[in-house]
Amino acid sequence: MEKDVTAGRYISGEGILRQLDPRCKLYMILAYVILTLLSAHPAALGISTVVLIVAWGMSYLPAVGILKSARGVLLMLVISELFSLIWLPVDVVLLSFWRLSLIILMSVIFSKTTEPRDILDGLRTGFPIGEGAAMSLAIALDFLPRLGREMERLKVAAASRGALYDEGNVFARAKEMLPLLIPLFRSTLGSAGRLADAMDLRGYNAGVKRTRMEPLKYCRRDYIALLAVLGYAILILLTRIFL
Repeated sequence: MEKDVTAGRYISGEGILRQLDPRCKLYMILAYVILTLLSAHPAALGISTVVLIVAWGMSYLPAVGILKSARGVLLMLVISELFSLIWLPVDVVLLSFWRLSLIILMSVIFSKTTEPRDILDGLRTGFPIGEGAAMSLAIALDFLPRLGREMERLKVAAASRGALYDEGNVFARAKEMLPLLIPLFRSTLGSAGRLADAMDLRGYNAGVKRTRMEPLKYCRRDYIALLAVLGYAILILLTRIFL
């Protein structure tokens, strides 16, 4: 019954992506999302797919692990796109599914190669947002894998009592999952309360400027990565102009 519960969790290891400055990675993922959404031609989406493959190769992450982490969101995307076939042509739906799948997979790669603490520091120093907003975003990213682990624990406990989650169609499985929502939210609220108490005990104040033992510094590899993103943006813009 044990399944992958590392969705959205940072995985330590080797790889160029893990060595990049978190501000650089935040700029890169933001540019990728915007440019992929602007991609209206299959050639542009092909370029975005190549960029995704390159990022995957630089992350040293197993492809199976990435797909397992994104399977829940991809399943909901498939269901929503099937409903879209009622109103939209097939080619439009396929392009939309392709575009959103690329964004989802790139987001998984980003979350697995960037620590939540680095995301917080990158948001704080790389974007014009306050300390409280940056901390809220970092905590939200950290809670996503916690929700996955808690849901898996509840499923194992319910399966030991005779619940069947691997039989029937999608709607039947979704119906079996509904009773787990109440204990899931109860556990999540409890974890949030304990985290708030811990932050209060440590005297956390969102209005105070925080320091870092090792300040973030751009390196040569960061500038090369940003130049590569600039080249990627130029290619996408050229496809919109000439295709």
